[in-house]
Amino acid sequence: MYLTDRQKQIIDMTKQKSPMTSEQIAKKLQLSIPTIRGDLRLLTATEILKSRPKVGYEFSQLPKSSLDFDELYKESINNILIEPSFVRPDTTLPECVNKLFINDVGSLYVTDSNNDLLGLISRKDLLAVTINNADADSMVASMVMTRMPNLVTVDADMSIIHVGKLLYQHQVDSLPVTKKDDPTKVVGKITKNRIFQYFIEVGLKYMD
Repeated sequence: MYLTDRQKQIIDMTKQKSPMTSEQIAKKLQLSIPTIRGDLRLLTATEILKSRPKVGYEFSQLPKSSLDFDELYKESINNILIEPSFVRPDTTLPECVNKLFINDVGSLYVTDSNNDLLGLISRKDLLAVTINNADADSMVASMVMTRMPNLVTVDADMSIIHVGKLLYQHQVDSLPVTKKDDPTKVVGKITKNRIFQYFIEVGLKYMD
């Protein structure tokens, strides 16, 4: 929130002495009451000052003007999960490619008939296998996926900063989010882009 120098002066005065009448504030600033009326109206509307009839203005509190990054980083990823895209082990690579582009995702999770996580196929995996490979069309997901337990998984209670570190350390764009007590049961997906989008969304709220 933007405050003028005069409004900051009024805040400082009421911090030092409260309550103060509009006459006292105007006299201290060497201005007329009508001149500062708009300032007082704004400061009370934003609840920086409290107005007490026949008593004067009291300092209340300053609005939170900056992000608390410590709190932001400690938040869990539970509320920013993305819906994952699944394929079966026998899904052909052309079908996998189509699903990637239709769903506009960077990875596919390979699950069995019990919906247990078997592995993951990334866009990079598919590109590496399909380029200049005449046999790619006859290959299936289980032949190119990164298999469990070699996958890094996270649970929904983990903090944004913890998950962000894992994404960075392992140089991947996304991670499967699984049940805490069962890393084969997928409940969502978290990506670098989703975390970045969340930071932007929060930042824009503070700019309004």
